[in-house]
Amino acid sequence: MQMTVSRVLAHPSLAPAGPRVLTGSEGLERAVRWIHSSEVLAIAPLLRGGELLLTGGTNLAHASEDQLRCYARSLAERAVAGVAIETGGELSAVPPALLAEASALGFPVVELRRVVPFVEVAEVINASLVDDSVVRLRSAGVLSHAMSGSLADGGGVQEVLDTLVRHVPAGAALFDAVGRVIATSGPVGRSGLELPDSRGGTAAPLAIRGVPTATLVLYPDAAADVALLELAQDRAVEALQLALMRTRPPGAQELAASELVRLAAGGSAHPQRIRRLGASLGFPPDAPVVAVAVRAARTPAALRGLDAVLARHGRTAVDMPSPLAMHALVSLRAPHRAASGVRPRLIAALTEWCADDRTAIAVGPALPELADAAASLRAATECLPRPGCAFTGGVADATEQGVQRLLLDDAFRTPAERLVREQLGLLLTLRDEERDLLLTTLGAYFDSGFNKTRTAADLHLQRQSLYARLQRAFDLLGGDPTGTPRALPLHLALRLWRGLL
Repeated sequence: MQMTVSRVLAHPSLAPAGPRVLTGSEGLERAVRWIHSSEVLAIAPLLRGGELLLTGGTNLAHASEDQLRCYARSLAERAVAGVAIETGGELSAVPPALLAEASALGFPVVELRRVVPFVEVAEVINASLVDDSVVRLRSAGVLSHAMSGSLADGGGVQEVLDTLVRHVPAGAALFDAVGRVIATSGPVGRSGLELPDSRGGTAAPLAIRGVPTATLVLYPDAAADVALLELAQDRAVEALQLALMRTRPPGAQELAASELVRLAAGGSAHPQRIRRLGASLGFPPDAPVVAVAVRAARTPAALRGLDAVLARHGRTAVDMPSPLAMHALVSLRAPHRAASGVRPRLIAALTEWCADDRTAIAVGPALPELADAAASLRAATECLPRPGCAFTGGVADATEQGVQRLLLDDAFRTPAERLVREQLGLLLTLRDEERDLLLTTLGAYFDSGFNKTRTAADLHLQRQSLYARLQRAFDLLGGDPTGTPRALPLHLALRLWRGLL
């Protein structure tokens, strides 16, 4: 059974602390990947997500209201499972500012009313988590072997699905690219015979040679181990792709669409080939085009349904260069004079679709014709999280990041770092927590067009708290830059600072 926040709180090693849930009770069934303890306020960037954080509250007892709100917000944005705070020593009660911020975000905060040794709690529960992980990997290995055997014996899609449901407590259904049922196995329920809908299960797309071909949906039992199901689903996707290659290989149109996107991804050296291939697919060569680049953090299921969102805004071509990535071109159904209005609606639709932080989407600029697709796609891919950097989900508009993308290119990185140091010098010398707090506040203030009301709302701050932060930053900058020639280079430096993290 999967370890959740509620199960950790009831664990014999932690239960003696008398845990009491103060906020975020709706998140108690979140999966816990690891137990971590720390007193550091700026701990969020060092976490991967899924941790239950234990803290004695020493630093929280001396933190400002702004620091407390930032602490709760940073943990929630990092997808931490929750925080358990020990009270009774220096910290008599969990601070109201922290609780207010966590409550607004639905983030679990637990009060530990008695002292327990955090080291022992972490050792015991993490050992259990490691054991569970090993068991899952062994189960997934057995499933992979069984599905490989089925394929080797000449089995197809149905046999692979049957093998899958014999190994996991779930029904399974496979749908084609337009939502028609290819095969089902086990208890899929009524919704399993309709359009694939993740509300009744977990969905993962399948691609063959980069062409989105099908969707596998699992309908788990109520007590199913979600982590095990994700592993099993990933292994089943690989087997089903091989089975579909035998019986349902992509057609010429689908392969051509995938090749069109790959040409664009390869750069602008083939504009004539892009025009010719696009014409064979019905893409008007002189219609405005927008590129979209997508990357999922953990599971291919996060990409399900995205192609349908794109198709509402124009003719599309899609390629999946990896199970966790998608590139798409959208030929807008609008003349050039109206294209600037369609693109914001596309971004709004993608923002609505991207409801969590597991998927990063970048939208390139709208350019005049199909031959410009390479430029739009390059701009989009440059806005995705870089390998080795912290994964940040959500929708990014490449046109808003044009200058910083240019200056963060390797050829300009040194001048960019110099500009950041010149403009933000004294702010960069502060302690990490205060530095990040003030620079984030300044960035939001500049991004809002110097609108303090909007900035306070975006940061969930009281107006007086915002004024105090801004004044502290202005003092270190040598004065308020609003309305001065310094505003432009300072705004650019703030954006570059984010990209250089």
